[in-house]
Amino acid sequence: MRRRSVTGPILLILLGAGFLVYNLRPDIQLFDLLSQYWPFLLIAWGSLRLVEVLVDYFRGSLQHAAGLSGGEVVLIVFICFIGWGAFEAHNHGVHFRPAWEAFGEHYDFNVGDQKPAGNVTRVVFENNRGNLKVVGADTAEVKVTGRKTIQAMNQTEADRGNDSTPLEIVTQGDTITVRTNQDRNPTSGKISEDLEITVPSRVSVEAHGNYGDFDVSEVNGSVVLQSDRADVRLNKIGGNARVEMQRSDLVRAADLKGNLDLQGKGSDIELENIAGQVTINGSYSGNLEFKNVAKPLHFESPNTDLRVAALPGQISMDLGELTGNNLVGPVHLVTKSKDVKIEDFTNSLELETDRGDIELQPKHMPLAKIDARSRSGQISLVLPDKAAFQLVATTDHGEAVNEFGSPIQKETDGHSSSLKGTVGQGASIHVVTERGTVTVRKAGSENEEAEKPEKAET
Repeated sequence: MRRRSVTGPILLILLGAGFLVYNLRPDIQLFDLLSQYWPFLLIAWGSLRLVEVLVDYFRGSLQHAAGLSGGEVVLIVFICFIGWGAFEAHNHGVHFRPAWEAFGEHYDFNVGDQKPAGNVTRVVFENNRGNLKVVGADTAEVKVTGRKTIQAMNQTEADRGNDSTPLEIVTQGDTITVRTNQDRNPTSGKISEDLEITVPSRVSVEAHGNYGDFDVSEVNGSVVLQSDRADVRLNKIGGNARVEMQRSDLVRAADLKGNLDLQGKGSDIELENIAGQVTINGSYSGNLEFKNVAKPLHFESPNTDLRVAALPGQISMDLGELTGNNLVGPVHLVTKSKDVKIEDFTNSLELETDRGDIELQPKHMPLAKIDARSRSGQISLVLPDKAAFQLVATTDHGEAVNEFGSPIQKETDGHSSSLKGTVGQGASIHVVTERGTVTVRKAGSENEEAEKPEKAET
């Protein structure tokens, strides 16, 4: 008689424990977590089955061990398909809600309060769920208006939730704290509050939440924002800004006079007119736009390490491509897989990519020192006609193409080719690709060829 497996009951207990945690802590984004960590379900299943097989082996009854049934194989395929789809949806900003959250009604309540700011220098916001908009103004008070939304089965339950979660503005020393008290909710329904707050422009702002967007503008002090999930918009901030997001679809900052420190993971980033230093550390999968950064920019992710001394121009980046124009070096870029195109950079450029094409077009003279390497990809180097340089361009497996002309000379050795040449006492330029074509040409050669007038037909 074949022994029944205990794997199913144990997995059922684990799933039940997960749903119990959600019932006790509805603020936890259980389905978002499952979309990311669902492979652990297969790992747990396989581990339990392996333990069962080992136990049967040591008992000498391995012939009675239960293998995977046809139904279980179908279930595994189904879990993989659903888990992969959920993960891709999560990465594209889709979020899951359990079906039972559709039950009940949403009840709205107006909220509002105000309090004199006095000599307060800092305003702190505690709003677990909901959007927060903060505007600095020439005022002597902190004023809050907004709307509270409660999910409940009836009006009585909603009223009870509203009465238990009053909006509070508390002054303590030089700090005013605005609390929504959503953790006091006695009902099982969700509560969220969308608030608009006017504060004296001189203060610093600090906000904490679990879910909801932040919009802060016209504040002369510093800004600190922390959340599990939120989009962020900062505009006209006089001090430093620190943003810590577990997940965001968009972080946008414009006209900041201080430093910007961004930590977390998400999708899009848009930065423009930043007077201070910019530090970004995290994983971002969308479109990244950096424009007019006056001080050093350092972007570090699992796949890319980018450092620029200043950025009068702009850098655009996504998962597969990086383009930059008017960069002040030293420029340092290490990336695993990206096509890179950089124009008009100064001082020095150090670039390395595992996979991807590289196109470099320095325009300032004297030329900057260049050291560029690609393990697999084409390299195109466009040099000004009158530039001075010392060039070594090599491909280990590929073709070397000289479109610059004299004094660059081509050398071939087996599968490898190189271009070498010296003009004046210029900067050292060293480019290498292990697999791919390396091309050196004069600036404007392609355009001039394209702009030649066609001969009239006779």
